[in-house]
Amino acid sequence: MTSIWLESLGRTFDAALDLLAAALRDCTDDLWESSMWEVPADLFGPEPPGPDGKPVTDPAARNALAQRRSTPWSVAWHALEVLDYDLSGEFGPWAPPPPFAGNPHWLLTRLPAPWTRSEMLGYLDYCRTRVRDTLAGMTDEQAATPLPQAHRYSGQPHAWIITGAVGHTIEHAAQIRQFITGASMASEK
Repeated sequence: MTSIWLESLGRTFDAALDLLAAALRDCTDDLWESSMWEVPADLFGPEPPGPDGKPVTDPAARNALAQRRSTPWSVAWHALEVLDYDLSGEFGPWAPPPPFAGNPHWLLTRLPAPWTRSEMLGYLDYCRTRVRDTLAGMTDEQAATPLPQAHRYSGQPHAWIITGAVGHTIEHAAQIRQFITGASMASEK
């Protein structure tokens, strides 16, 4: 029998992923690629790789690529990729599912086009299954296992990172929701 704590955590993840899914579904096409906040043009360095793999040196083009970091599709991608990665905890090989495999979020300037709503919702469903599978097999010993050196939170118990992922997912769902709500209210004026 699953512990009440794991069952409760699973329900909380379901609610967090429901919030993100609703925000993605409600985001209009015209807002999907709109920057929700200003991103420093040099976020990805002075000459980030563009979709063709070549360095982008034009300041306006570099700025446009950097602004992708705060679009609804990109913020959702970040939230899901972090969740997916943290569920694995660096205890074994990890890769996101196709079409995301081979396209890490930190290289989003190389992506030729934004992910579609259906691709993002597919990744969300994949993560929902990963949460269920991870929690179904979680023991107290596994939860207490320190994360390996390769993980950005090495040494912390795996459970700390998994439970923290709930708040991270909700945070980004709320950012997207606030953005689309604000845009809707502004258009009504």
